Amino acid sequence: MQRSREELIDSNIFPIRLRKHIVIPTHLRKGLVKCRIVYSNDIQEITYTPYQPKSIKSLKLVEDNTIDYHCKYLDRNHINELYTQRGNCDDIIIVKNGMLTDSSYSNIALRKDGEWFTPSSYLLNGTRRQQLIDQGRIIEKEISMDEIGNYEAISLINAMMGLGQLKINLSLLLIN
Repeated sequence: MQRSREELIDSNIFPIRLRKHIVIPTHLRKGLVKCRIVYSNDIQEITYTPYQPKSIKSLKLVEDNTIDYHCKYLDRNHINELYTQRGNCDDIIIVKNGMLTDSSYSNIALRKDGEWFTPSSYLLNGTRRQQLIDQGRIIEKEISMDEIGNYEAISLINAMMGLGQLKINLSLLLIN
């Protein structure tokens, strides 16, 4: 959040100390809880909701060479428009300039010969993605759309979902 605030608002902006702002309501203190923070110079809104992972069994590759989502924006209209192209699939993998990036709501990792790889052409460098790279559990590399057949499975990863928690067999991937 601080990195985005520095880039989008002011490089010298004061840091927000989240610990004093985040208080999970008592009735949500069991199970997974999604905390959503809307901010600008200051915190505008904090909401908490029980987290229910999506049921994703099939993916469709959707190409868009203009998308930019390097900061986590409140405006997701571009991603939502791409998501409408999923047809009968549960979610999409966005392809930019022939390279795999992310799904509509998570980073991705692909398994090959027992190792996990994540595209270096991501849209948003998610916290879980970076954590897995730092731990050596996934390897960052360029992965083109044409290479996808070389992999066995794909895992969707985000702050709420770990590596392999939501794994999809690549035979359920629709290419355009």
